[in-house]
Amino acid sequence: MVLTPAEEPVVLRAVEAYREARLKKRTGRFTGLTADQILEELVPTPVRWAKLASFVIEQVERPPGSPFS
Repeated sequence: MVLTPAEEPVVLRAVEAYREARLKKRTGRFTGLTADQILEELVPTPVRWAKLASFVIEQVERPPGSPFS
């Protein structure tokens, strides 16, 4: 996926937030910013938001060692 220069740092933050919420298996309520909230900073169209969200999920949940998309 091609990210614009404005999108890249925001999407990287969203990936880290998703990874923390999803993979660290925190107990109790997650109180940090969610990937959704971070992506909303870009004020994307619904179609672009869906593509960015899919990209974030793919980056976190793909098998280790697989190449980037």
